[in-house]
Amino acid sequence: MDKEYFKETFRFSTDSSSPLYMQLAAYIKIQIQAGVLKPGDKIITENELCEILNVSRTTVRQCMNQLAEEGYIVRHRGKGSFIADQKLKRPINYLYDFTENILSLGATPSSQVLQSEVINLTDKALLATLQMPMGQTHAFHLLRLRCANNEPILLENTYLPYYLCPGIEQYDFSTLSLYHTLTEKYSLDLYHANETIEAIIITKDYADLLKCNARIPGYNITRTSHLNSGYVFEYTSSITRADRCIFQLDLYKNAGANKNPIDFQRCISL
Repeated sequence: MDKEYFKETFRFSTDSSSPLYMQLAAYIKIQIQAGVLKPGDKIITENELCEILNVSRTTVRQCMNQLAEEGYIVRHRGKGSFIADQKLKRPINYLYDFTENILSLGATPSSQVLQSEVINLTDKALLATLQMPMGQTHAFHLLRLRCANNEPILLENTYLPYYLCPGIEQYDFSTLSLYHTLTEKYSLDLYHANETIEAIIITKDYADLLKCNARIPGYNITRTSHLNSGYVFEYTSSITRADRCIFQLDLYKNAGANKNPIDFQRCISL
């Protein structure tokens, strides 16, 4: 995006209640989403923006700070600001669906099913985690490589109590959403999940699947998900590369009417 294009397409709105820096940031985000600005493109310098827009350096700096904090741009000392690789952000302080979330972010989700079968659980810890009723030991095991725009993002290993979803092994989860299937086909009321994030070193087996080098930093994200009744309907362990996943916390001293004390986001980059 050159200076002439910028001059022709951007105007501050005098009717908007949004601060000038937020209007400018919103415009740049739209240009990124529309593909006008692509990863690696250099942004017009702050001095040039001040001159073009006739605004203060503070306004432009606030805009750039916001874009950097949200992962839209990266700064290189002595070189300037550049459009960052696309970020996939999803809040994880509520139960989420990978397929729907990736679609909402403008990327194309896909999955490679590595295992899909009903198994007899013998692991006592996993039986306890899934809160299996007495006499119930069968679980649906689904191992998938989750992708966005054909790039592997997560290796996802999922277990579901089979008594909640008999026959679920017949569905093709390379194209279907697991959560949508549980909701629509089995009338399960999915309610909330607890996640734990552990720093790990990616082993060779995982590295081969995630298309990365072995022994680089990564995360093991475990999730235990509950129905509205309180019963566990899922246990999932996911492996992802550290350079593909950023965790962001927004903390509030006092929770307002529409604010949680903690707003937690996992940001996954392509």
